[in-house]
Amino acid sequence: MSGKDSENDKRSLLSRALRAVRAIRKIKPRALAAALGLSLRGYQNFEAGGGQLNIDHVMAFARANDADPIGILAAVQIGKPEFAAWVAQNKAMIAFMITLQEFAEDTGEAMTRLETTTWVSAYREMFKGLSEKALASQAQDAAWLAQNAGRLGLGAEPPLQAEGDDAASDEDEAEDDDPAGDDR
Repeated sequence: MSGKDSENDKRSLLSRALRAVRAIRKIKPRALAAALGLSLRGYQNFEAGGGQLNIDHVMAFARANDADPIGILAAVQIGKPEFAAWVAQNKAMIAFMITLQEFAEDTGEAMTRLETTTWVSAYREMFKGLSEKALASQAQDAAWLAQNAGRLGLGAEPPLQAEGDDAASDEDEAEDDDPAGDDR
């Protein structure tokens, strides 16, 4: 992969990360353009991944969306644009950077004595614990909702999930179920 391809991939990831955050915050592009001090077209170019990466624009975008700017940048680096939306609410990457800053202040140059394997083991242990907590919380919430949905007369059936092109084929099947085609 050439440097240009890599740069285009990063721009595409940034664009998708920005859109993921904007989708959950539901802020209009015109309002974001004003917050960033850009014309609407300039904002659209920024959100589309045009031009050079502008950290100031990412920071202003995050402020305007009450999002995590470090989460947006991390999403690009790890190749997971949805990560930016996932951490927008809890500001997980800001918290990570603050605790990293505290670690650097407390430990200083002594950290050079830690081997890479020590860092990797510590990170894996930390992230495994966080993953277990998040998944347990998700399961607990789902169980509570399933148990109590009946109070509102709602069924406990799991929601349908669209999988890629399957949703389009379901629409085609629905059209086949209506031979007269009168309901359109």
